[in-house]
Amino acid sequence: MKTTLKSLSLATSALVMASPVSTAAAAASDSCTITSRSSAVVLMHCKANLDDKAWVAAAKAACEPGKACNVWIWEDLSKIPEKAPAIDTDLPKSATGAAVAVWINDSANLIRLKKVR
Repeated sequence: MKTTLKSLSLATSALVMASPVSTAAAAASDSCTITSRSSAVVLMHCKANLDDKAWVAAAKAACEPGKACNVWIWEDLSKIPEKAPAIDTDLPKSATGAAVAVWINDSANLIRLKKVR
């Protein structure tokens, strides 16, 4: 049993060492949390006043590379819908109006949203 645990521990250590996490991605994972997801839409809460790099790192981590996946980002947790819809257009206007950014994964674009008054 000890040999099996030791082998598992060594294999896990090697896996972690083989796939290092960037500092920006690690910081983003501490600063942003996925609240809900569907196959194409991710709802994410991030701490206030993060920079674009942190948003992008967290959003990229939430989606598979090149896959159609849009990550909606909010700083106000109370404005995020409870459940991610199948498609973006099914998000309530009150929620999209309160979002601060959207990451469009398949084109690798971050769109900052501004409040309209």
